[in-house]
Amino acid sequence: MKGKVMGKIRLKERRGKKLLFLGKVIVIGFLVVLNTGFLSPQPNGQEDLTLGNLQGPQVPLDYFRHLPWRNIGPANMMGRVTDVEGVPGDQRLVYVGTASGGVWKTTNGGLTWEPIFDHQPVASIGDLALEPGNPEVIYVGTGESNLRNSVSFGNGVYKSTDGGKTWRHLGLEDTRHISRIVINPHHPEIVLVGALGHAFGPNSERGVFRSVDGGRTWRKVLYLDEYHGVSDLDINPRNPNIVYAGLWRFERKPWTFRSGDRQGGLFRSVDGGQTWKKLTNGLPQLVGRIGVKVAPSNPQVVYVITESPEGTLYRSDDGGESFRCVSRDVEIVSRGFYYTDLRVDPEDENRVYAVSSRLQVSIDGGQTFQQISPSTHVDFHTLWIDPLDSNRLWQGQDGGIAVSYDRGQNWEYVNVFPLAQFYQIYADNRLPFYYVGGGLQDNGCWFGPSRNQETFGILNDDWRMISFGDGFYVVSHPDNPDLFLSESQGGNIYRTNMVTRQQQNVSPQPRRADGDPVGKLKYRFNWNTPIILSPHDRNTVYIGGNVVFKSDDFGTTWEVISPDLTTNDPGKQKTAGGPAWPENTTAEYHCTLTSLAESPIQPGILWAGSDDGRLHVTKNGGENWIEVTPNIFGLPPNSPVSHIEPSRTSAGKAYVTFDRHLLDDYRPYVYVTSDFGATWQMITTGLPDNNYIWVIREDPRNPNILYLGTELGLMVSFSRGEKWQKLQLGNLPTVAIHDILVHPRENDLILGTHGRALWILDDIAIWQELKPGVLAKPIHLGQPRPAYRVAIKPTRYGIGDKVFRGPNPPYGVLITYLINQDEVNGDEARIEIYDSSGQLIQTLKNIPV
Repeated sequence: MKGKVMGKIRLKERRGKKLLFLGKVIVIGFLVVLNTGFLSPQPNGQEDLTLGNLQGPQVPLDYFRHLPWRNIGPANMMGRVTDVEGVPGDQRLVYVGTASGGVWKTTNGGLTWEPIFDHQPVASIGDLALEPGNPEVIYVGTGESNLRNSVSFGNGVYKSTDGGKTWRHLGLEDTRHISRIVINPHHPEIVLVGALGHAFGPNSERGVFRSVDGGRTWRKVLYLDEYHGVSDLDINPRNPNIVYAGLWRFERKPWTFRSGDRQGGLFRSVDGGQTWKKLTNGLPQLVGRIGVKVAPSNPQVVYVITESPEGTLYRSDDGGESFRCVSRDVEIVSRGFYYTDLRVDPEDENRVYAVSSRLQVSIDGGQTFQQISPSTHVDFHTLWIDPLDSNRLWQGQDGGIAVSYDRGQNWEYVNVFPLAQFYQIYADNRLPFYYVGGGLQDNGCWFGPSRNQETFGILNDDWRMISFGDGFYVVSHPDNPDLFLSESQGGNIYRTNMVTRQQQNVSPQPRRADGDPVGKLKYRFNWNTPIILSPHDRNTVYIGGNVVFKSDDFGTTWEVISPDLTTNDPGKQKTAGGPAWPENTTAEYHCTLTSLAESPIQPGILWAGSDDGRLHVTKNGGENWIEVTPNIFGLPPNSPVSHIEPSRTSAGKAYVTFDRHLLDDYRPYVYVTSDFGATWQMITTGLPDNNYIWVIREDPRNPNILYLGTELGLMVSFSRGEKWQKLQLGNLPTVAIHDILVHPRENDLILGTHGRALWILDDIAIWQELKPGVLAKPIHLGQPRPAYRVAIKPTRYGIGDKVFRGPNPPYGVLITYLINQDEVNGDEARIEIYDSSGQLIQTLKNIPV
């Protein structure tokens, strides 16, 4: 049942320090619970933020620092894990490094987990290393080394000496992607770091770095040139002076990548990493990514896995003096840049694990392999084997982590902490609680409740899968929230009825494109193809390929309403990869549209942006298109469009973000036009230089407020982009924000993160109403949103602690108030609540100010 609440605030006068006070109260019937209320002096040096375009009162975002975000999951489909490190013989302590969700730790064998890297400036992890004999000492190499198109970056090496409670940055900031850290087991102050360097361009801070003082200082000890980085390191456990390193040439562009050459390969040091020599006897000449492992039970046995047309697995029985090819099985390498790793059983030199698309094992020294993990997710990136119990294995893949206690025969999937990597999100208008969902990296498209009536909160089984594959855009029909259009990679669009479970591929080009160069296709679709629902018609949907498609029947039929809106450069439509390994998976398909938007205030005004730097607008529903890119002063050529946000204030106004990080330019590019693209203004004041932009949103209730989703978190402007601040607040971690929504009914701010699932800040009216006139008032009572009377009760019992619980907001009416003590003195306030007839029904006393 929905009802209205009206309130008044009255103050008792007192004298004292003048401060700004923001409070929230939850009203449950006639029961009152203080939720958040705080008295916050302005910190020394805290920069004020002018609200709106007017000179006037100011307020720092520090006043909102206690407003709690809710991380609602999901956790049943987790995200990419890059490393797992356990402690020999100790089943309780395990650390997990993730591609874009920081570092996690369990002290009870995986029952519960805590994030321990949340407030560092980066979230992408390449490798973890624990000091032998002292697992409280942890090294974190940041920046994932699996260099796919959506890889995030790091800023060097971190160290903790207290199990992750505190961290110290050790430098190597421009390495960006660290593949491996090895610690000398006899002298743990000697540490070696293997760095790949920039993924999207050349740089010099790459190779092997050596420290003899626990990471305080570093010396580059292996370096070929600005194009080759280190893909793997391993150390001889009995003689740590012997170290092996794989050098790999790799560079990615939006339309292709280069992997491998004849200059890279396997290198060995016999003096603890100070000098190096290339090993060639029996190894292939043309090599891509290299993984190298020394057999712990017999260090004379060394395995090398590589992407090469000459062979995939090589073995040495003389410590690297000579090698022989033992396998040409391409399945153990698969996509070289994404996998190419292996492990050797600590007790058996002939038992070898290939960490690839499938987790496979060989018991004959690498000659034959068989799959051992069919019950878990695919796309494996790490495997940890307990050196004291080789039956205990921890694996990490695109779906999270799993553990085996019987040498890989059976696996337990540990899906109790949220790592979901959302590309795009959506929200519907169900009652009493809206549903939210979206597309996940390699985990399909899902949806679930923003809150529920369960005392435990939102659980994994509250979520439902819409479609398979890499998930991207999701659109639900406004009249039927169980009818969806959802997308997997390369423009595969599915229309799904979740009630009947009927599903059909309704793509304008329905055949799967994998395996073909994009230049051979009639239409070109991006890896993340934009789909939008018209704000003016419930059945009208648009899709962007290299042209714009329109459907008037929610995806059943399509018509083309534009010419090719890209450069159609044939040089960027060829097979990707090589020379070591070619690839066509649609991830490198180029000359495609990446963002579509229709004006929310005038039908027929459409914007389209492409990955090769074209921005077009039409004012007549697609009959005529005008390119406006040349009008954007200061924008480098061929800048990919990441998002277009038409304004709700004027038909000709729009905000556009460009993302050039795939061109090795990490700077933010944000522009605004008020005349349909004839002129533009850059609005980036306050944005850090190394923080590229995924999405921009205009607040639907206060157009002065803009939100930016960046690779390193959430930014906000209260001045239409004139100035930006980081909107981290209390518990929101450092994480990439790929999509942002403000719910039209509940007024919640919803974040789709690429690494930490979905986050909701309930009812943001308090800052939507913070205009200069409001701040000048002595008292301001926020407009309460409608509340719903529902039964909250448990429907599950005895589920234990090994379960993810997404918190619900407190039950009841949320009342937000602001007291400006520059104008009013008071030591106590009360809130009076009236019904719709004006009758006083409740008084809340002793509200602190």
